[in-house]
Amino acid sequence: MLVGFLLTLPVGGKLVQPVVNIWPSLMSPRGRMTAGLVLICLSGLVIATHTYWIHEKITGTATSFCASDSIFSCDDVIGHETYGYAPIIGQPWGLIGMGVFAALLYAAMMVQKEPDAQSRTRMLQLLMVFSGGGIPVIALLVSYEVQIEKLCQYCTMAHLANVLVLVTSFRMYRATQSDAWSLMAKTDLSQKTKKIDEAE
Repeated sequence: MLVGFLLTLPVGGKLVQPVVNIWPSLMSPRGRMTAGLVLICLSGLVIATHTYWIHEKITGTATSFCASDSIFSCDDVIGHETYGYAPIIGQPWGLIGMGVFAALLYAAMMVQKEPDAQSRTRMLQLLMVFSGGGIPVIALLVSYEVQIEKLCQYCTMAHLANVLVLVTSFRMYRATQSDAWSLMAKTDLSQKTKKIDEAE
């Protein structure tokens, strides 16, 4: 997730220089930004799947997975008989997170696959709506953690992934509203990297 976010920043160009021969799409800021967004969404999906797995493990077998006497105890948060489930629909939060991050990943991959297609604006709007809609949910879940007086490190990582998707998709959407999106498609690698590519 952190690598994905770093790819979306100016420092991303330095990070990918060793692998641009393998993934030439990373040679441009736009290529790195779309790849970073996909990595963030994929990380969120993996984390949400893991929290759902933990939920099923501790509620189905009554065994402890990551319980602790310290403030960090995902068992107490994920396995809570009331707060471990979404209000009204009654499904585990991890399962809902899996669905949301799967939708975010699909939209991010559509933008990456066709960055100049007209549908990219709709996909970026979808990313902003879904991840933006997650902010009140994150606030609710944090309030649950405050009431329980325990923190779930996996939940916090999923929340962070959601916020990073929102920030990145907003930056990308803003770029599409000007010439910046087209300019970002041009390579910005240093001459040293280009010379290495030409020598091969």
